[in-house]
Amino acid sequence: MIIFGVIVGAIYFQIKKDKHGIQNRVGVFFFLVMNMIFGNLSAVELFIKERPIFIHESASGYYRISVYFLAKVVCDLIPMRLVPITAFSAIVYFMTGLDPHVIKFLIFALTLLLTSLCACSVAFFVSACVRTFAIANLLIALPYVFMMVFGGVLVNLNSVLAWLSWIKYISIFRYAIEALEINELHGMKFDCSMNATITGQCVSLGDEYLALQGISVDDLWYNEIALASITVILMTFAYIALRLIKKEK
Repeated sequence: MIIFGVIVGAIYFQIKKDKHGIQNRVGVFFFLVMNMIFGNLSAVELFIKERPIFIHESASGYYRISVYFLAKVVCDLIPMRLVPITAFSAIVYFMTGLDPHVIKFLIFALTLLLTSLCACSVAFFVSACVRTFAIANLLIALPYVFMMVFGGVLVNLNSVLAWLSWIKYISIFRYAIEALEINELHGMKFDCSMNATITGQCVSLGDEYLALQGISVDDLWYNEIALASITVILMTFAYIALRLIKKEK
């Protein structure tokens, strides 16, 4: 993660507030969120590899299902997600030259962490429900792709057909990218004489860009809470799925 953070920081090194400022910021946010989400595909192995052992030992009364679940989740999240992502966030944030305020950095790191936890919860849930790794990998990759399409970067969500627009409410990409954009672009000014144009108008304010994307600056913590809520809900479903395995056996 440290090496990858240095590479990302070098690609987007010290982003300026010029004509490429908004594009580069949105680009790095999308790239980071995509990495946080797809980088957690490895979490699908958590319960699949040990499924036969878990069924035998839990049926024999060696431990509670809740103890097993908490032990596996904590031992996976802290060394594999929390610590590496914290170091990664610090390297990328300051190398790319994002807003240097401490509060904004903490929100940035929190958003990446919640994004990773949210993606992990999807993997844990599928891992607890499916016995075959290939099927589990497919069941995780497909939702990730649809979430990416409805993240707000590849397509303007205001232009999506009404019968498809509901997908944005379950998109991890959307909540994460919107939180990062609000945190960084709100109140930021760009050099209009050198800035890029959107719909034929010069965008000199970050708030103006957010408005064009249909993003409200008041939704920062709404997005954070949404990510946390999805994580809790899917973790609960994963635990329930493990309990159902025991009942079946």
